[in-house]
Amino acid sequence: MILFRTIGLVALLSVPSIAGAEVKKVTLSEMVLTPTSLAGVSSAFVAGRFGDPGAFAAHATMQAGSVFPPHTHPDARMSLVLEGTMYLGVGGTVDPAAERRFKAGSVAMTPAGVRHWMAARDGDVRVLEIGTGPTVTEWVE
Repeated sequence: MILFRTIGLVALLSVPSIAGAEVKKVTLSEMVLTPTSLAGVSSAFVAGRFGDPGAFAAHATMQAGSVFPPHTHPDARMSLVLEGTMYLGVGGTVDPAAERRFKAGSVAMTPAGVRHWMAARDGDVRVLEIGTGPTVTEWVE
């Protein structure tokens, strides 16, 4: 239920005017995910784009053992864990002892500008990430 509400909200926020807008059905399981530059991480946009103004939603998967290294974003992010368990830590260095577990059905709320990382420690993870563009990922050196 949370997934449907979240996708509906993103779709509504992404449409400049409701008048004349079409309702589109999005099935995450049928989306073609594209590998990213990070090993084991693939993604596809559900709505919007990082570089465009307004809300966006990105469907992402992380293979077991993959780590999305420390980074920040200028916008706040909501990460809805759809499958698996995502581990998220705050700071500029990956430290498994400092991670919090987010099981399927939970949402990680990461404020704008906060250094953080994500990991798939126990198995594959599927996430719906929602934010506001234009935005970028700034890697922590």
